[in-house]
Amino acid sequence: MYKGILLGHPLMSECNKFLTRHKPLSHRQWIERIEQSSVLDQQVDFFGTGPTVELLEQKIASILGKERALFVHKGMVGQHSALLHWSSLSNFKTIAIHPQSHMEVDEELAYKELLGLEAVMFGKPDNAIDDTDIKKLPKDLSAICVELPTRRAGFKLPTWQSLNNLKQFSIENSIPLHIDGARLFEAACHYKKPYEEVAALGDSVYISLYKTLGAAAGGIIAGNSDFIEQLKPWRSRLGGDLFTAFPYVLTALWGIENYLPRISEFHERALKLSNLIQQVFGPQAIPYPVQCNGFLVELPIEADKLERRALALAKTDKIWLFDRIVNTGDKSCRFEIQVGDALDDWQDQELIEVLTNILR
Repeated sequence: MYKGILLGHPLMSECNKFLTRHKPLSHRQWIERIEQSSVLDQQVDFFGTGPTVELLEQKIASILGKERALFVHKGMVGQHSALLHWSSLSNFKTIAIHPQSHMEVDEELAYKELLGLEAVMFGKPDNAIDDTDIKKLPKDLSAICVELPTRRAGFKLPTWQSLNNLKQFSIENSIPLHIDGARLFEAACHYKKPYEEVAALGDSVYISLYKTLGAAAGGIIAGNSDFIEQLKPWRSRLGGDLFTAFPYVLTALWGIENYLPRISEFHERALKLSNLIQQVFGPQAIPYPVQCNGFLVELPIEADKLERRALALAKTDKIWLFDRIVNTGDKSCRFEIQVGDALDDWQDQELIEVLTNILR
């Protein structure tokens, strides 16, 4: 099957205009961003402790309305720590996840091969979980995990009512609910709810620091104080105590100040741009309703042909369009647009012209 992963292609570093996510930075630009930090003169963190790490954790905990938060250098470390903690408190070693969740699709089945956990799939492919899926959930679970949004299902989000029904199920059956909220900020924008109201549904919550917030890397796990304290040994056991993580921490603090206030702007741009794409290329061009700043576009061209033309454009015009192209068969393919500051360099009509030309 055609995989079409282009992120990191050598031509990408030669481009100066990008379509999706935030603009990629050079080493020098990362250093310049770090130099803008208001806490640059603070003591450097060591092994997960230090004033800047504590500041970041406090800020995110406050934003999410949780008692405490814990910095992790990688989302897998944080989420696996949470799963191991919840399973240690349970007689069961089975988690419930969506069949297209990040844990199932993108982590080489680490929950099974490394953590020794089994998984029950809940939810249907290319759909968000709904009340029917919740009713089918077994009760012998160590944790329920819900990804907001489910990226591989087309950035799908459950209804707000279904999320509350899932929370009620977890309470009634004493099953911890973990929110894989890598893109929780965008999800909250769709629900028109404060971040803390969405986060309140989870007994534990993960957010990414490098996606919407544009940090160099890293993530946060948030919950009550007792949970966070018990999570620290699991983080250490999974190799999460970096000698120092200041580039991640300082760029995350920069993102809170500069990207977080723009979430609703990115959301509105996604709605506007996707509507224009549908008007020009037809309703099939946007296969799923757009609910957050990320969405799929489908065009009537073979994946390998689109890749060749995109790379040719990158070489001649220094424009980078796609990070990944997925073959959907029948002479069509899909790619993602995740609205970030890269789109600051584009007018919507300009992008339409580029896509139109690349199809010819």
